[in-house]
Amino acid sequence: MKKLFPKKQRPNKKLLLAGAGHAHIGLLRRLARKRLDTLQEVEVSVITEHPQTIYSGMLPGWMASHYKRSEISIDIAALCRRAGVTLIQRPIIAVDADTQTVITVKNAKDAKDERFDYELLSLNTGADTDMTWLNTDGLVNEDLIDKDLADKNLKNTVIPVRPIFNFVEQWQQILKQAEQVSDYKVAVVGAGAAATELVMAAQFALQQINPSHQAYLVCGEQLLSGFDAGFRSRVIKQLQRRNIEIIYERAKGLAGGKLATSKQTLAADATIAATGVMGSAWAAQTNLETVDKGFIAVNDKQQSTSHDNVFAVGDVASRVDREMAHSGVHAVFGGKVEADNLLAYLVGDKLKSYRPKNRTLYLLACGDKYAIGSWGNFSAQGCWIWYLKRYIDKRFVNAK
Repeated sequence: MKKLFPKKQRPNKKLLLAGAGHAHIGLLRRLARKRLDTLQEVEVSVITEHPQTIYSGMLPGWMASHYKRSEISIDIAALCRRAGVTLIQRPIIAVDADTQTVITVKNAKDAKDERFDYELLSLNTGADTDMTWLNTDGLVNEDLIDKDLADKNLKNTVIPVRPIFNFVEQWQQILKQAEQVSDYKVAVVGAGAAATELVMAAQFALQQINPSHQAYLVCGEQLLSGFDAGFRSRVIKQLQRRNIEIIYERAKGLAGGKLATSKQTLAADATIAATGVMGSAWAAQTNLETVDKGFIAVNDKQQSTSHDNVFAVGDVASRVDREMAHSGVHAVFGGKVEADNLLAYLVGDKLKSYRPKNRTLYLLACGDKYAIGSWGNFSAQGCWIWYLKRYIDKRFVNAK
């Protein structure tokens, strides 16, 4: 690979970190501990809409009131100050990789573009909840809704878990609404681990308010299809122990307080979507190569397949050389490799490949202080698993 500039006589260069996900947090922490020689003459900036990052691994625990919001948040503004990095607090709306420019706006109400150029760009912005399943065409009883009105307001009636900042605000509103009534129902749509954690956290929180309140899970034909059968069985038993109904039908749409599935309509005062991820909204406005549902296409080095001075990691990216799930595990471990590759690229050194391990530890919280752990074909459960998860999560959030 050609060098970006000579090692011995290096001019000032611009490294732009777009987003404040796991990978960028790790790099900022390295810089806060010690200014890296590679970056001595490099101007480093972070663009992110919020001055804090909410750690998704502790979100269900916060929903269940096991943690305060401050305990699941990482102060990006303070971290940038310690690292000597410029913080640009604006939402990203586009990336023009040909002109090496990231385009933002000052805030949601200001349509004026703010442009920032770079020599090297790293994308760690996360992704949005996949809402492509949502429509009104599949509603069982069309008399229940005004279809035109439903189509207009549909996306405002379902609460996606991502972006997380929006979800956090809306979950607090759900709890306030639940305190005002005697019978409140929350539907969680999704078939993965995130959906099962969220529905158990929701059930725990709602029943602390009123035992008559209820959360249920709409998961399609199969729940936790990518996991070992033993782990899946443990999770289903925990859902049943908490009296959470599992509805093996596909969700189709929502209107008038009714959630339509492939077979019926269900009462839902609030509906939460944990239906996997798709590319962030800004990814629709980029000339970087994308794949699948708007993910940035990257190789085994976490490097863009179309522009070699752009790297991407976490939910925003998708590997083209192998199938790999979008998960926090890959965001953390892939992020470490990506951060090393950014530094190597700056001096023209050889880049590393991220090779995921065959087995990874997965810990799933069950609402109360109880959790299930999975390691390959081995699984276990108990309160001690929850405390192990808490230890690992808090170590990440509180790391310096």
